Amino acid sequence: MAGMSKKKLVLGLVSVVVSASLVAWLLSRLEWGQVKEMVGQAKGGWLALALGVTCLVPLCGVVRWLGVLRAQRITLSFGVALRAVLMANVLNSFLPSKGGDMVKAAYLRQHGGLSQAVGTVLLERLVDLAVLGGIGLAASLRSGVTWGLGVSVCLLVGVAGVIAGAEFLPIDKLPLPGKLKGKLKDFVKVFPAWLRDGRAVIQTLAGSICVWSIAGLTVCCLIAAFGVEVSWGQAYAVFPLCVLAGLVPATVSGIGTRDVAFVQMLTAYGATKTGATLVALGYTVYAYWVLSLISLPAVGWQLAALLNRPEATEPGFEPGLSNPENGSD
Repeated sequence: MAGMSKKKLVLGLVSVVVSASLVAWLLSRLEWGQVKEMVGQAKGGWLALALGVTCLVPLCGVVRWLGVLRAQRITLSFGVALRAVLMANVLNSFLPSKGGDMVKAAYLRQHGGLSQAVGTVLLERLVDLAVLGGIGLAASLRSGVTWGLGVSVCLLVGVAGVIAGAEFLPIDKLPLPGKLKGKLKDFVKVFPAWLRDGRAVIQTLAGSICVWSIAGLTVCCLIAAFGVEVSWGQAYAVFPLCVLAGLVPATVSGIGTRDVAFVQMLTAYGATKTGATLVALGYTVYAYWVLSLISLPAVGWQLAALLNRPEATEPGFEPGLSNPENGSD
């Protein structure tokens, strides 16, 4: 256990160093006079719109997650689900590979066990990756970026493989202890239950499509704000591929790899190096740090609730969560 913790610490430090190094490299290439001029002339209306659409991301994330829960017959109020999503947003800004989403599993422990809860979170993430892969595939075909085409196809095939594997995995034949088999069954049953519920599938996909559409709109708002000479169509062709580049598990929340991809691809469409960098770093600020600031009140609310109720020893303690049929906030 100690060795595992030490390994995670080392990997975390490496991720921080890689992210900081890539961002420092981007900043070192800027012409600061041009930066000052572009920032000074930035259109506040477009920056405000970017902030406004960013505020919609948690709401769409709740719709997406509740779609998965719907198939499991888990009733969770929109308010409670929103707090869980907001807390996950804060942690996702610091942890690699969306590790903060596990806080949502804590909210569901009292609804069917941790195994099923983790299964719902993983399924939601897989659906999100599949949607991103689909958007990335369309973007690759439009932009002619061959590596994006390969990554998108691999992502779609990988997600399909995981979901299909969960459907047909012969758990009873595996040489595992009975208790572990039971937990594994609770984990994998989430997938077929979701696939058989058409409304849940539509709701989850719709929420995910909205989240990624907002991400693309944020990029477009930043392009308009800084006067970057790239069309919105080109921006929508670029952003999913850049987000895919940010999935490389070598940085903190994709910071660095995603920004470099943005700069390289936007400049290929004719953007200046300075303009492309401002858009890249601006997207990171809005999609992660601003979103985290928006989400911080939920963390404060949860901490206050725990301090005021010493009996709440579970991270996801809520007075109304012990009854799966209780949908009240």
